Formats: sequence, C-alpha cells, structure tokens
Amino acid sequence: MAAAVFRIVTSAAFATAACTSIAVDARSFEGTRWHVTAVNGRPTPATGDYRLEFKDGQIGGRFGCNSFGGRVAVRGEALTADQIAATQMGCSEPSAFFESAGFAILSQPMLWQWTEGGKLTLSNEAGSIALECLP
Repeated sequence: MAAAVFRIVTSAAFATAACTSIAVDARSFEGTRWHVTAVNGRPTPATGDYRLEFKDGQIGGRFGCNSFGGRVAVRGEALTADQIAATQMGCSEPSAFFESAGFAILSQPMLWQWTEGGKLTLSNEAGSIALECLP
C-alpha cells in the first residue's frame, strides 16, 4: 500500500486522561489507541472491531474485518505510514465499505484535527476518519 503522510493541525487540548500523554506539539501518537467512530461521515456499527493503534513505531488496527499494520515515523510535522499490510479475508457489508474507504484514506497524505473530549479527525481528498481516544 502507498505511504501515508499525516500533518498535525492543532485546535484543542485533550480532555480525556488516556490521551493526555499526547502533546500536540510533540507530534507523536506513540502508545495511543483509537476507536474509529465514522468513516466519510458514516458511523461505524456498535458491534465489531474498528480501531487504530500506535505502538513501537507501528500503526495497526481494523476497519471491521481484516487486521492491518505497518511502520510509522515522525518527520517534522508529518507522520509517515508505510509498508502497510493486511490480512485478506473477504469482508461483508458494512465492514467492506469501512475497510475500502479507510485504506483509501490511509494511503494518502492526511491532515488531522483535534477536538475536545479526546477526539481526532484524519482527513484528505479521499475522505475522513473520525476517532475517539480509548483508555
């Protein structure tokens, strides 16, 4: 999968204790976990595994079906994700939509915007991923 580059856009401080370890000006997501609440404005189902995680220089997660992972590195105001690989199970709806749209977003440069309550939106021309911090 193509490398994804992320740039930080600061807008709010975190109100959730689990995310207070992230200093916006430190430009690091190391050790954080996020629930994917929506992709392209479409809310994720109440059941299923929709998450992103950052640990040990890696990004990983699920968009409801296949698990995926790859490397991440911070360079200035950008976080670069590369060598993303995923399992190859066939996915039924609605997870097929979320996976397809989520990977399209991750494969392109993304801006992120913090909002209060430990929420984060990643977005680019392919769409957006809404996230909420997990403990």
